[in-house]
Amino acid sequence: MSALPSLVDYREPLVVLPEDTQNFSVSCVPTGAGSFGPSTQIQVDLGNRGFLDPASLLIRYKINYKVATAADDTSVVGTPAYTPFLRLDTIINSQTVESINNYNSLSNMLTNIKLGISEKYGQQASLGYENVAAAPYSMENLDGGILDVASVANGADRFYSAPLYNLLSGSEKLIPLFLLNGIRLQFTLDTLANVQTAIAAAALCTNYTITNFEVVYNCVDFGGAVEREVIAMNPKLRIKTQSYATGNQTLATASSGTQSLVYNMRYASCKSAYVVAGGTDATKSANRLMDAYDITSSNGDYCLQIGSQQYPQKPLSTTNNRSGILQELRRAMNSIFDKNNSMSINTLEFAYGSTTLTSVAIPAKFFVGFNLQKLTVPMRAFFTGVSTQNAPITLTVNIGTATAQGHNVMLVVNYDAILELDTSTKQLMLIA
Repeated sequence: MSALPSLVDYREPLVVLPEDTQNFSVSCVPTGAGSFGPSTQIQVDLGNRGFLDPASLLIRYKINYKVATAADDTSVVGTPAYTPFLRLDTIINSQTVESINNYNSLSNMLTNIKLGISEKYGQQASLGYENVAAAPYSMENLDGGILDVASVANGADRFYSAPLYNLLSGSEKLIPLFLLNGIRLQFTLDTLANVQTAIAAAALCTNYTITNFEVVYNCVDFGGAVEREVIAMNPKLRIKTQSYATGNQTLATASSGTQSLVYNMRYASCKSAYVVAGGTDATKSANRLMDAYDITSSNGDYCLQIGSQQYPQKPLSTTNNRSGILQELRRAMNSIFDKNNSMSINTLEFAYGSTTLTSVAIPAKFFVGFNLQKLTVPMRAFFTGVSTQNAPITLTVNIGTATAQGHNVMLVVNYDAILELDTSTKQLMLIA
């Protein structure tokens, strides 16, 4: 049966938005205090009008770094725009539906595997990448922030802005804010020590203060008629979304042989998993959990065990085919044929083993990715990942060369979720 190509099929209906549709930017500010320091919390309540556009959710703020001695450099690790945020909690209708620990490390990983070098260069000012020792900045200075703090009294002011990764921004449909009793985002700030480099320096940051903090999103208001129609047609709304969860295990110095690290992360559909092995030795790891070491030192392999099944079927070997791990990381992110799935990991950053000294400007980026999807059909199929509800995830690492330092081994899981909303009672349930 022949059919007209879509490019010349003029019978397709032309959809027109309601006349009173509006799209405007909403800026939400914290409740309570206006300035925030290390180990404090920032709580932001979103509006309850219209629909939230998930693709527009971002944070922006001003941060001031203080030093004890004038004209010294301060080194901020990872992606500076995300570095201060240790944890992000999403609270809907007074119920915590999501809590992402080590949010700064997760966001740093996502930035490096979602953005290529050109994208990071283009967003250098907003993400906070700078290196006073290497100005004018080149493509090789797109990690961390080495800041020139010229004044003890005033410190150094920086202005950052970045996309916000969470359940809301992972949604495939607009979020109906008018049907919810309230959404609160709670940011827990990290300690002063974790924000800056672990390597001894001539001067360290003595304090940081965040002000002018805002959560910004686009609100689409279709008018009351559309909202009433949504309620009438959908007694229960089911919104497909996705997010990330993290778990941590420690690996001692001089570890070797087969190491099994167990992560009790229970989800109905885990689409992918990532290993980020940060360093704990201040004489080697400049960035702690913002580093991602190869804990096998090119002499071992990695695999996941979920129930009775191993992923992948053949462990990822750092001895026989180290570069294959980089392609598996791209596969875990999307398709290896996706030209936008280029990442920003150079040869030196990918080669760091447990013994190597890292720096703020050149961190370790040996991220190990596992594709767990049974079927990769974006926007079509759902819950295509592996269920971990009945069994924990075990990371098995064969280490042929003993580790030269202790490691905090973080496992990141990308999981599917459904936000089920009762339109009559405004009660929300998370299915994940």
